Amino acid sequence: MRKLKYILVCALLMCGCHKNSSSITSNSSSNNSSNEKTSSVEETPAYTYEVIADNGWESNNEYFQQYHIKIHANEKIDDWKLEFSVPDTTTLSQSWNGTFTSNGNNWTITPVDYNKSIEANSDYSDIGFIASCKSQDKIEVNTNVASNTKVVEEEKEVIKSEAVVPTSVSKLHVDGTKLMNENNEVVQLKGVSTHGIAWYPQFVNEEAIKTLKNDWGANVFRIAMYTSEYGGYCSGGNQEELKSIIDNGVKWCSDNDMYVIIDWHILSDNNPTTYQNEARDFFNEMSSKYKDYNNVLYEICNEPQNVSWHDTIKPYAEDIINTIRSNDNDAIVLVGTNTWSQDVDDVIGDKIDDNNVMYDLHFYAATHTDNIRNKLVNAINNGVPVFVSECSICDASGNGGVDYDSANAWLNLMNENSVSFIAWSLSNKDESSALINASCDKTSGWSYDDLSDTGKWYYDAIKG
Repeated sequence: MRKLKYILVCALLMCGCHKNSSSITSNSSSNNSSNEKTSSVEETPAYTYEVIADNGWESNNEYFQQYHIKIHANEKIDDWKLEFSVPDTTTLSQSWNGTFTSNGNNWTITPVDYNKSIEANSDYSDIGFIASCKSQDKIEVNTNVASNTKVVEEEKEVIKSEAVVPTSVSKLHVDGTKLMNENNEVVQLKGVSTHGIAWYPQFVNEEAIKTLKNDWGANVFRIAMYTSEYGGYCSGGNQEELKSIIDNGVKWCSDNDMYVIIDWHILSDNNPTTYQNEARDFFNEMSSKYKDYNNVLYEICNEPQNVSWHDTIKPYAEDIINTIRSNDNDAIVLVGTNTWSQDVDDVIGDKIDDNNVMYDLHFYAATHTDNIRNKLVNAINNGVPVFVSECSICDASGNGGVDYDSANAWLNLMNENSVSFIAWSLSNKDESSALINASCDKTSGWSYDDLSDTGKWYYDAIKG
């Protein structure tokens, strides 16, 4: 990853709640300022901030740098304003949790409604942006700034998984909390999920799978078949056509040495028992058809909601797993957990009696932060094998802003624990979680510029 270099000159404009506050600049002429001006700098400000450079990368001869900003309030503040001076070639590519305006070389950040107020002696650090420019130099943040403003360049290294990333398929099994191959090596599956195949069937094609395999380095493809939504398998959809899409996807994944997940994608049906009979028939057919395939995994309930793990989800899963086991003794089965597959810690001490079952955890990084990450850690520490079968880096609606800090924290946590993960979704839907730009009508062979911001992040995360 090539790093970008340009000078980011930062100035803090003090908030009006401090009675003697004034603008503090970092111009080189400040070294010759009068004693009177110098004394105003020495007075304790209402707040200070850090500008921290995170990740840098190059794309199509343009150089990008991600920053996050940490504000420290020395007293309670009800508003704040930050100013930056940047070189001519710099543009703002993306921002989050702040209102960014520009006037030539000068950028201003002001709060959004929910983060105007910061309590005394506390920090706010969820503001960030990505800048780009044409310079090919290494980034350098100017540290010649006022004494009460700290500017830091920080390298955040992505933790690399020690797991094997398979380039060909072999029989998988679960050992403790780890997914293992035939050589008893820990493996990590990394790939993407379709959107609902009733709505975006065009993205299930052999060239798309080849692109994901060869360009992205993906080793798993999740085929999401909704059950209850419009066109769903149990709500008037063409069942034979949906199964044909799955069959083609399995064939193309098999031909290209990729694992494939057949996903019974419950969502608005909430309770997996709503269509339990249909699920039993479906997985009987699928497991009978693919019992001799090493690369097929079964996800039997995507995102249960408002139901008990012990009383509802687990008995349902045991029934469907028994059906699968009547045809296939050892395929990997993924089981969703309550609250849109967030409550993986509910499984602690209450696992299904089957050695090759893993439990779903789903996250959307802008909404699901430390509280859900802690659930994953708690589950793993208590012997629960976790599989992140769906995730994105925007908010839980599938839209909204991208949270790169939370996304990077998730990636490091998954890599550190060799947890497999699947990105949502391979589509050009006009929403943040779609991996392909809405303006792009390609169904394979995507260039980096054809990808959305989410798509670019996952491309890098999967490629490693």
